[in-house]
Amino acid sequence: MNRAALLDTRKIKKTFVLQHDQSDCGVACLLSLINFYGGQNSLEKLRELSGTNKQGTTLLGLYQAANQLGFTAQGNKANIRILKEHPEPIILHVTLEERLQHYLVSYGYQNDTFIIGDPAKGISMCSPEELEKIWKTKTCLTLTPNKKFNLKENLHKDKRQWFLSLLKEDFRLINFSILLGVGIAILGMAMAIFSQKLIDEILPSKDFNKLVTGIVLVSVLLLVKIVFIALRDYFLIRQTKDFNNRIIDSFYSSLLNLPKPFFDTRKIGELASRLNDTERVQRVIKTIVANVIINILITLTSLIFLFYYSWQTGLIAFASIPLYFVLVHGFNQRIINAQKNVMQGYAHSESNYISSIQGIASIKNSNGQELFKKINQIIYGSYQEKVFDLGKINVRLSLFSAIFSVLFLMAILTYTSIEVYSDNLLLGELMAILGISGSLLPSMASLALIAIPINEAKVAFNRMYEFASLDKEDIGSIHLASFEKMTIKDLSFRFPGRSQLLKSINISISKNECVAIVGESGCGKSTLAQILQKFYPIENGSIIINNHFELKNISTLDWRTLIGIVPQEITIFSGNVVDNILLGRKENFDNLKQFCEDYGFDNFITELPQGYATILGEEGINLSGGQKQIIGLMRALYRKPQLLILDEPTSAMDRTKEKFVLELLKKLKSKLTVILISHRIHHLPKIANQIYVIENKITSNFGTHHKLMKSQNFYSDFWSELETHC
Repeated sequence: MNRAALLDTRKIKKTFVLQHDQSDCGVACLLSLINFYGGQNSLEKLRELSGTNKQGTTLLGLYQAANQLGFTAQGNKANIRILKEHPEPIILHVTLEERLQHYLVSYGYQNDTFIIGDPAKGISMCSPEELEKIWKTKTCLTLTPNKKFNLKENLHKDKRQWFLSLLKEDFRLINFSILLGVGIAILGMAMAIFSQKLIDEILPSKDFNKLVTGIVLVSVLLLVKIVFIALRDYFLIRQTKDFNNRIIDSFYSSLLNLPKPFFDTRKIGELASRLNDTERVQRVIKTIVANVIINILITLTSLIFLFYYSWQTGLIAFASIPLYFVLVHGFNQRIINAQKNVMQGYAHSESNYISSIQGIASIKNSNGQELFKKINQIIYGSYQEKVFDLGKINVRLSLFSAIFSVLFLMAILTYTSIEVYSDNLLLGELMAILGISGSLLPSMASLALIAIPINEAKVAFNRMYEFASLDKEDIGSIHLASFEKMTIKDLSFRFPGRSQLLKSINISISKNECVAIVGESGCGKSTLAQILQKFYPIENGSIIINNHFELKNISTLDWRTLIGIVPQEITIFSGNVVDNILLGRKENFDNLKQFCEDYGFDNFITELPQGYATILGEEGINLSGGQKQIIGLMRALYRKPQLLILDEPTSAMDRTKEKFVLELLKKLKSKLTVILISHRIHHLPKIANQIYVIENKITSNFGTHHKLMKSQNFYSDFWSELETHC
């Protein structure tokens, strides 16, 4: 790109993104450059890729996101002289007085000034001396689009193809509905024409047979119109049902197949609000099919008849249409912006409501009802203010539209009345003209306002497509039928934009062994467990299965069939005990009962009020923490895994249940492989073949209990403290 194009300030201003939320200044800069180079993305996607949270993101996070979005990115140290010579836009990490960290875009240097984009202020000119004062870190991020950079046209094409694929099965119904609409529009003129014929020809002739024939004919036409409307409405509600089922199925399926990190940064209310967007999309489809075609035909037909009856009235109507369109269209952008604010306000309000209900126990325990009541008043009050603002715009539009309609009809009435007095127009023609003019304005208004619901649907569709188009979870390609060995070599991992959580992890485990992993809270043990479930991709190193295959290349379906997981937090679904163990699998109840007896879970089942039929309640409200962990263990073992990963499996259990689980694990060692993550170190010598200690981001020590006790480490320190207390 040449420098002249680069310093086109109009293009810069058009593509720059303002974002007054300080935490989003980094991703706003990145989004501005995506727009500048002809791409398109959303802050939502950039937040995810860069690891942006309430504190913002790091230059590393922006670097990682940029590389995934088709840029060749590089972090650098530079100075003002180098910046003057750099031919492309660059993101600067600066320090401001009121903020510790901030990001700017330097678009280039001309006329002794830098063109600077500040997400909090917009585009401005900055002298080298002014920039020197705030660019104290001298760190920056250079970005150059490469072959993987996705242009806006390609994105629009992908959106269109996705939408048409959802709508493809409805084309027959939609086309038939349009044909019915054409018939309805034509038949709508019948009454106006008949009124004219009745007054000017039939009544003056006093021909009774002609009167009866005319009334019968009009009655038939109006009845046919009613039938057409009923048929069209039937086909539209049928299409609505089918389309909504398909789009929800497609959207929900896409969500289920997204990678785990996607859900780590999303609130449930935010995801739920996306489902409501399908209604907006379908509502516009229905509006276009049911009304737009008809309104276009009514407008054209009305103009034709007006010109037929009186070319002067036709000319008045024809000249009024642009004025009316300009009047109504002038409100479009304000309504669109207000609708967008209403949608955002609704999503925020719904998200807050769901989060509050989910955390009701914490709210009550901290006597926080009043605080959360005030928070809800602020959030919901803000949403209602946005609804009120939209309502005010609609009221103003209705007022001006009604005034214009009255003036238009009065102009037509005045002119046609004068024409009747001058014997240039018949009374029946006057009545027909007034009837046609009365139907013309609503059709014109509907056409002028169609951009508003279309834009609302566009926003809703983009919000849905934003999630539906995200890269799905890597499914792997190598099929695996059995587990023999796992070797973790020099594994490192970090969350986007953050420092390394794991630096050099080395663990080896063979079939029918029990390996324990211990370490301080927050050292990355649970994250490692999630890596082994293929939830997170590693940064460096390798995980080799059966001495041959990289874990990332193994079929995700096969791998998750081979492993069983008992996480720290057990998710309990609505239903009874059987439902929560089987999770939708079709199994013979006798097999489940035999499994519980073989593994000793039958004693736990008998403790429950209705045994296997006990309703566990929403999120297991009727269970204790220890009971949930037992359910989780039953769920994992019933799948007959070859590798069992346990993350603090007894943390919420009483001594009796913990003893039962530990005895069960001893028996299972000869049948399957176990990875045990636990802070309850005192029971590990009895069940673990090898114990790995994670300290300072690495596996600092490993071995048997006796070996680890010979050196100083987290594990031996624990036993020393235990002996001291005893």
